[in-house]
Amino acid sequence: MLYSSSDGRFKVLLFSDVISQLTNMIKIANNFETGGIMLGIYTHDQFVAQVRHITEPPKDSEFGPTWFRRGVKGLQKLLDKHWKREEYYLGEWHYHPNASANPSLQDISQMNQISNAKDYHCPEPILLIIGGNFKNYEIRIFISLGNQKLIDLKRISRC
Repeated sequence: MLYSSSDGRFKVLLFSDVISQLTNMIKIANNFETGGIMLGIYTHDQFVAQVRHITEPPKDSEFGPTWFRRGVKGLQKLLDKHWKREEYYLGEWHYHPNASANPSLQDISQMNQISNAKDYHCPEPILLIIGGNFKNYEIRIFISLGNQKLIDLKRISRC
């Protein structure tokens, strides 16, 4: 699926295998929030971020029915492995079980922090929220510019 901002400045491509991974992870999570990071590449013109991989929640993550705190255990090793293949950290994903895919104030704050953090090297991180359940879900994608608001991308095509 291809998502785009209304002005066409930002585009994100989700491959069908990534969507399958997402639905498998939310099926396992059931009624608890879950999440991880997204890895991939940017096209040569820097206009499209291609999400090639998503991670499971790191082992030190914490979660409940209405909250998720992503851990960090094992992520640096994984990021280093992907960096060697010229794949990069693109942003965060998480699941809102039996709820909408709208970002919470905490989601917005977290993305603002990531956007402004020098150690992430990601001034425009992507946020993917999947809401609902594994049979009936909605995926929404946002870009953070580090200014306490998110740019909502709309699905423009299926791939």
